Amino acid sequence: MQRMPARVFAYVLASDAQTHTAAELAEGLQVSPAAISGAVRLLVDMSMLVRDRAPGDRVDHYRIYSDDIWMTVVGRQESMYRHIDTLLSNGLRTLAPGPGHRRVHETREFYRFVESQFDTLATRWEAHRAALRTSREPVRSASGE
Repeated sequence: MQRMPARVFAYVLASDAQTHTAAELAEGLQVSPAAISGAVRLLVDMSMLVRDRAPGDRVDHYRIYSDDIWMTVVGRQESMYRHIDTLLSNGLRTLAPGPGHRRVHETREFYRFVESQFDTLATRWEAHRAALRTSREPVRSASGE
């Protein structure tokens, strides 16, 4: 992600406020409104931020797309993984056996493996997230990290 959208997203993510106007973002980040405009447009297009406007209000307010933004982002990757699988499978049909074929094959299998873990990962994350929200102490992952 480019620097300004990353800064805007980090600011909104870390803020206690539920929403921010472009003016508030510009002031908080000490940048021009034009810099904010391009950043929020990209973040809205990426579905990381949502633009809301209250009825009768003339100012847009921006908020995080989802309370569980990271699983939302990971879940959106599934179609990309399917596309990569198709590209790599097509590539394998054109490559002669050899080291290049093996590397492309292993790359495809890596993506297939990661995609196959999405449902398990989501289930484990939900349990871990629930524990985080009920615990006063930091919760260690199942792997002990």
